[in-house]
Amino acid sequence: MIAAVVMDLDRTLIESTALWRAALRHSAAAGDEAAVHESATDYVMERAHTLAPVPGAEALVHAVAAHVPVVVATTAAARYAALLTDLMPGLFEPVSSIVVGDFSERHTPMDLHYTVLESLGMAPDNVVALLNSTSGLLDACTLGMRAIGVPHPSRPLPPELAGVGIPVSPTLHHAAVRLLRMFRTEGVIPPRWRLGKQLLAV
Repeated sequence: MIAAVVMDLDRTLIESTALWRAALRHSAAAGDEAAVHESATDYVMERAHTLAPVPGAEALVHAVAAHVPVVVATTAAARYAALLTDLMPGLFEPVSSIVVGDFSERHTPMDLHYTVLESLGMAPDNVVALLNSTSGLLDACTLGMRAIGVPHPSRPLPPELAGVGIPVSPTLHHAAVRLLRMFRTEGVIPPRWRLGKQLLAV
């Protein structure tokens, strides 16, 4: 049975692609890779007030969190994630926890998945990962998690993912409906519970 859902932050819940690209261009000459990362994070944080949730992100998080814990996982700095929680309380209020990577230790998406599973104390097949990258989706499946792809327009997901059992939802609304149907099928919510409520009508 599904007991938790983990979601990417940037490009899945937050529309930040253009700002991070600008930050990396601005910081390209800052020094080594760690210095570039720190400089880019500073650049983004100074302009974070211009960021907004991806359309449908708030409805998705609230709908899922009404039934199971939602964990947000990101390789971005903890200070960046903390600032976003202050700027977007409507998005983050239902989130149970946020797992961040440590760039200095070169934590990978796989490491984040391990940390999420350890923090939840759950078997991998009880956790669904909602992610926007091919590598992250494949890593989640390698660990035994179930995965759903939600591609960003700038980074389409390959159709081959379906061949390894990873469904792709074109929008967050579609992902929310898919998850609620899974909840209903697996008994997380009563079988007679209707999906047709407000923003999640089917």
